Amino acid sequence: MSCSNGISLRSTYGLVAIAFAFAGCSSLAGGSTPQAPATGALNALGGPQAHVGRTFGNRPANSSQDLYIANILGGVPLYSTGKNPQKVGDITDQLPRVTSVWVDKKGVLYAYTDNRQSPYETIEEFQPGATSPFFSLVVQHYGLIAVADAAQNVYAQAENGQGQQVIDKYPPGSQNIANEYVVPSIGSCSGPQGMTFDSTGALLVGVAALANNKRGQVGAVFRLNAGSSTFTNLNLKNAYGGVIATDGAGNLYVGGVDTISVYAPGATSPSRVIHTKAQVIALSAASDGTLYVQTYSGGITVYAPGRVKSNESFIPQAQVSGLALGPG
Repeated sequence: MSCSNGISLRSTYGLVAIAFAFAGCSSLAGGSTPQAPATGALNALGGPQAHVGRTFGNRPANSSQDLYIANILGGVPLYSTGKNPQKVGDITDQLPRVTSVWVDKKGVLYAYTDNRQSPYETIEEFQPGATSPFFSLVVQHYGLIAVADAAQNVYAQAENGQGQQVIDKYPPGSQNIANEYVVPSIGSCSGPQGMTFDSTGALLVGVAALANNKRGQVGAVFRLNAGSSTFTNLNLKNAYGGVIATDGAGNLYVGGVDTISVYAPGATSPSRVIHTKAQVIALSAASDGTLYVQTYSGGITVYAPGRVKSNESFIPQAQVSGLALGPG
């Protein structure tokens, strides 16, 4: 089993798919990259569809937030939240493949893009309501995930020149790395799958690795405390992956394979466990605890606060590689 590239566990053509790593890690270590299941249509050539400008539909009155979707085919569709989610806009601006999205508390969108030409990876930053990015961050190391804190420092997952999985910190408006934090390894093919912040503003990084257990993988969440240069393991029990999210109450959601474990603030054992029908690809939690889950079988499932089962789901017109909720 080869992990020579220090796999990030997020496929370029769809998120995560650590399941592909079970088949030998070859697709994430220099082999051909498998396609994620399409929840939207490819064009006739199988490549990304062309997008122009930014369009908006009518936002339903019962919606207080928009759900931003990273579309590996290109662009960032917006969907309403609440009952009967509908597409309400599309931030495209000719963006190529989008591998992840993040929206900060001020509503600034950060879209991690894979450009297929130089500069190959950029993080495009959009002001709320803008039709084009106000800043394009050209990342210095290859990666697929990025988040931004309240001060708009950008944290980008990457692999450095020494083959280490790291988080690079870029100050607002800067193309230069201010700090590099090495992400601890937790086993074979270990790598970050997600990032978010806790209620104190500390950076959280979710990590997954292959394991000889029923699920085939293990997970852990590490916290970067203020002023520290090293990560602290939260030592969570029953964490099976590294796809993570937090809600307004400080609950932490950790997804891996077909399981999402939910931890109350400060807890190391889950208060509840959600079992999904397929591999978890992306999570986003609203401030009230409503959980949006993209799985590898396609479609986004919505879980009401505190629930472990859901009868509500929808299929966006996108090949989803990431989710983020706007402020609301």
